[in-house]
Amino acid sequence: MDHGVFRAWLAEIDDLTVEQRLELEEVLAGRSPRAAVIAAIEESLGGERRCPHCGCGDSAGRGKADGLRRSRCKGCGKSFNALTGTPLARLRKKERWLDFGRSLSEDETVAASAGRCGVAVSTAFRWRHRFLRSAKNAQTLRGIVEADETYVLSSRKGERHLDRKARKRGGKASKRGLSHEQVPVLMAADRSGATVSAVLPSVTAEAVKVVLEPALGKDALLVTDGNNVYPPCAAALGVSHEALNQSAGVRVRGELHIQTVNSRHERLKTFLRRHRGVATKYLDSYLRWFHLAGLHHRPTPRACLNAAIGMQPRMGVPT
Repeated sequence: MDHGVFRAWLAEIDDLTVEQRLELEEVLAGRSPRAAVIAAIEESLGGERRCPHCGCGDSAGRGKADGLRRSRCKGCGKSFNALTGTPLARLRKKERWLDFGRSLSEDETVAASAGRCGVAVSTAFRWRHRFLRSAKNAQTLRGIVEADETYVLSSRKGERHLDRKARKRGGKASKRGLSHEQVPVLMAADRSGATVSAVLPSVTAEAVKVVLEPALGKDALLVTDGNNVYPPCAAALGVSHEALNQSAGVRVRGELHIQTVNSRHERLKTFLRRHRGVATKYLDSYLRWFHLAGLHHRPTPRACLNAAIGMQPRMGVPT
């Protein structure tokens, strides 16, 4: 840690509550991996223990189970803990979860994750997709927003019955250019670094609108290439739109360009290349992993754990 950052962190210790001071003392004293994971999970609920079944905020403590505090909702009468309703509910070996978070942070293969955590390869694979299920890539895009689609080779990796010859280690399409063998992925980014992405069922104005509608601020200026799906999409969204005719050599017009989002495409392709052919059915999970660890330099294991629970990780602008 940089000395200046450390001094700034140290200056804030006086503002900690008694409970936070006790937790800090435990961390500095060196608590067990299981205790560290449980503390991180309990912290996700904060002071308010809202029922995941009915949303009621009134509950009473009911002891502990498997190290986690249990509560009983006074509204619906059901019991819950900090993991109820999350993809990590009923998952075992909590003491390995921070190690697995570090594995996600470092973009390790399934075999490397299994070795780090001391679990079977099948367990590491299952954990990967359970941890990534709740990770969010939704952000609000403001100001100049670039949008463009890229294509990823369709993969049926893991399927037992194929109607074509299996490709090895990712392989390549049988046809050049765009075809049914390519899966479209929409990427949109503003100049602050906020980014959203999604697998598209098809490249149509309606499909693009579904992705951009919850993400675009009303002040957004949508900048795209000359694809004819974007003008009706921008009109339906009620935002301004500028198109760059790249086929005519117009790549930059003043401060307008789509170089930011194109660089995101390249980073995504680099991120996916390491895994040598991502199954299309898991591509959404890998997009969430890309937002968690591919766009940011090595998030902490706790940030990965928080993302798995459904908390938005606090990370800065992508590097």
